[in-house]
Amino acid sequence: MWILRRSGGITAKKLAELCNCRTTKNYIPRRKHFIINYGKDYKYAHLNKKVIFNKLKAYEILKEAEINQPKLYYKEDVIPDGAFPLLARKEYHSQGRDIIYIHNREQLENNLEYFMYDFLVEYINKTSEYRVHILGDKALVNVKFCGEEVADPIVRNHRNNWRQISYDREFKDELVELAKKTIKALGYDFGAVDIIRKRNVLYVLEVNSSPGLEDRKLEEYKQYFKEEEDKWLNSR
Repeated sequence: MWILRRSGGITAKKLAELCNCRTTKNYIPRRKHFIINYGKDYKYAHLNKKVIFNKLKAYEILKEAEINQPKLYYKEDVIPDGAFPLLARKEYHSQGRDIIYIHNREQLENNLEYFMYDFLVEYINKTSEYRVHILGDKALVNVKFCGEEVADPIVRNHRNNWRQISYDREFKDELVELAKKTIKALGYDFGAVDIIRKRNVLYVLEVNSSPGLEDRKLEEYKQYFKEEEDKWLNSR
């Protein structure tokens, strides 16, 4: 087994250690090995053959598949007065580092050069945010919660003092169904789907094909990778 990773790739390195396999960011292994894309796009990989790193392209694919998402605006679009607030995004980003909150039209028009954005999305004042890991047919649902007194209310990730715990309550079935539909639309075998809820409506924010993982999730991914490798070996 080989795990192909991006530069850094801390989680991929941890997974390789657990799986007792090798990981690389540059070397392309021979096809006789079981290969997993985890931050790389290699068309001969056995898991996640085609990873879509362009977030705008992924959004468009999901829109075509009728996945419910926050409304998107292209740079050339005329923005309605009632559309604000918005989030400025870049096509290529990770861990929400690109997100800029746009309060109103004046802020957008007066700071175009500073923002350097590729597209805009509707800001939804969410009730809750979830991360749903899809590993083949298996789903693991987490809800994000604030672990500190001061936490960014918009970008809910570990860097901004948000943590995740397992979730097994209201909307779980709907979350799993939506996440599986999202993964299928992108053609992935596995991934972490970020979903928000406003009252009773769910919206997909994005899909991470190489998510950061804590210990329990690392074990789940290891088990899934090993099971898929065994299937591949037995089918040869």
